[in-house]
Amino acid sequence: MTFFHRRQRASGAAPARPAARAQAALSDALQALRGSFIVADLETTGLSTASCEILEFAAVRVGAAGELEREYTQVVRTCGPVPPFISRLTGITQAEVDRHGVPVVQAFSSFLAFVEDLPVFFHNASFDRRFLNAAADQTGLPFANATHCTLALARRAWPELPSHKLDILARHVGASEPTHRALADVRTTVAVALAASSRLAAA
Repeated sequence: MTFFHRRQRASGAAPARPAARAQAALSDALQALRGSFIVADLETTGLSTASCEILEFAAVRVGAAGELEREYTQVVRTCGPVPPFISRLTGITQAEVDRHGVPVVQAFSSFLAFVEDLPVFFHNASFDRRFLNAAADQTGLPFANATHCTLALARRAWPELPSHKLDILARHVGASEPTHRALADVRTTVAVALAASSRLAAA
């Protein structure tokens, strides 16, 4: 049996509350958006890191003035076949993977070289971070960048919206529609991140 010992709090200290943590995460994200940053996205063969693989990496480097500086995209040669429903969703076929895919260690290494040490934004970051952590475990290549979530930013910027899915946000801010191809979705996410940043800064 394992016993857990309660740590003594310093006099007058209070435990961090979820609202305080959320506010700190928001402040960190807004600070990151004031300099150069990365927006990234992954396509995967499913939802579970235990049984599914990264299918595509994409990232865009955004300058401090909000300009798109460079792009990276790479299809991964997965160990298993691309599920038909994923091909229908993303447009990534087995033939494309066979022709243009590279091993995950090569794709992940190139992705890490592209993002350098910059903060990285994802839409629904917890999902992408789980797959990146799994890739790090698989390849031995660490991913240590600060990560931020544009979904959380959007919820704070536009609480009146009934949903904060990327396609709804794209229409709301006048950005291009996401397509479930990683690079197209990254470009949409960049527009959402910048619009959310402007709205929250003005609040």
